[in-house]
Amino acid sequence: MAELKKTITLWKGVALAVCTVIGSGLLGLPGLTLEIGSVHSVAGGWLLISLAMIPMIAIFARLGLRFTSSAGLSKYAEEAVGPWGRHAVAVVLCGTFMFGIPAMAFIGAAYVQRLFGLPSGAVCGLAVTILVIATAINLMGVRAVSLINTASLVALAAMMALIVVTHFAFFIKGLSVFGETVLARAVGDFWDVLRIAALLFWAFVGWENLSFSLEEFKRPEKSIPRVYWLSFLVVVCLYFGLTITSIGAEASGVSVKGASGLAALMADSPLGIFQLLILILVIPANLNAWIFGASRLYFSSGQAGILPSFWGRLTRGGLPLNCLAGSLAVYVAVALATQWFGISLTTLVLLVNQNALVLYAFSIFAYWKTERGIWRWGVTAMAAISCGFLLFGFCWWILYSLGLLALGYGNYCRMKRLVI
Repeated sequence: MAELKKTITLWKGVALAVCTVIGSGLLGLPGLTLEIGSVHSVAGGWLLISLAMIPMIAIFARLGLRFTSSAGLSKYAEEAVGPWGRHAVAVVLCGTFMFGIPAMAFIGAAYVQRLFGLPSGAVCGLAVTILVIATAINLMGVRAVSLINTASLVALAAMMALIVVTHFAFFIKGLSVFGETVLARAVGDFWDVLRIAALLFWAFVGWENLSFSLEEFKRPEKSIPRVYWLSFLVVVCLYFGLTITSIGAEASGVSVKGASGLAALMADSPLGIFQLLILILVIPANLNAWIFGASRLYFSSGQAGILPSFWGRLTRGGLPLNCLAGSLAVYVAVALATQWFGISLTTLVLLVNQNALVLYAFSIFAYWKTERGIWRWGVTAMAAISCGFLLFGFCWWILYSLGLLALGYGNYCRMKRLVI
């Protein structure tokens, strides 16, 4: 059976994790959340989702250490509920990547369109171009992916520092808003906070995708837990630096609403053009990290018979070429359909988020089932409460996730009958 090579070190893993999580969320969410509620509601939503993710990071770090397989989350589901779980979760993941990756491309395209003053109709074509570029990076191999991710991480840190320093008054104002929210001196509407937290879950979607890359980690027993916790710390710092500044700007009367709202903070800065260029370069890096993880899922699913067998083949150089080429065609088709039918970006993001929460539920159960000791009860309870609370923000859209689970279960039953 073909095997993936172990080439990912600790710091390459941290860069991969950060670039998997940060990208379109960093660019689009500060502005999108401000379209939903007040600055205090946004502050409350960010605080809520950040705390809710802590037990999930603990679970992913532990499961990743226990099951270092390219099957990733689908393997966790198999451990949780049996063989059918792997099939069902693989289908949910395919449905997640199908919408999530094009959504990231659209956010990046919105920034490119704004930077060059192009007509709004050019966004779809730009999104397709970004998808092609990100896939091409993956076709260059793991070393190229790691190099791009590391450069992107350095650029992100530099960009965040530039925005905060050049708009320090907004940063101080944003800190004041966060302080008022924490001390309950001024709070947002409860349902707005809940909706914003549900949308902000997108900001922390990505660590589950790292699970598909763990088979390629060197010294996994040491590097895997460190990668999860170090990347979480870096991600929180980067998000809060920009979020606090954008909230301060909005509270000061400078509108940063919308998917490309952060561009407003750069328009009046002498370094604005460089910051925008960094943002545009970060999107392909974020997409390239997601496409990297998705291709590993498709590869393992092809080997397991969940997807057609040709998805489970590697080139002589160990590259899942069929997965990368086939998935690119799907992403482009979804991007074109999104433009044609006028589907909103927020809708795509929420569909991905609710799928991720369903997948997290399988991971929580797998953790509880495979872990031992008193700590598993506390971590499991906190994670379950967090996921259950966030699921209230999605209403009937959960039918999409349930439909994908049913499709995966039906595929498992069909394969089982064929074997018998």
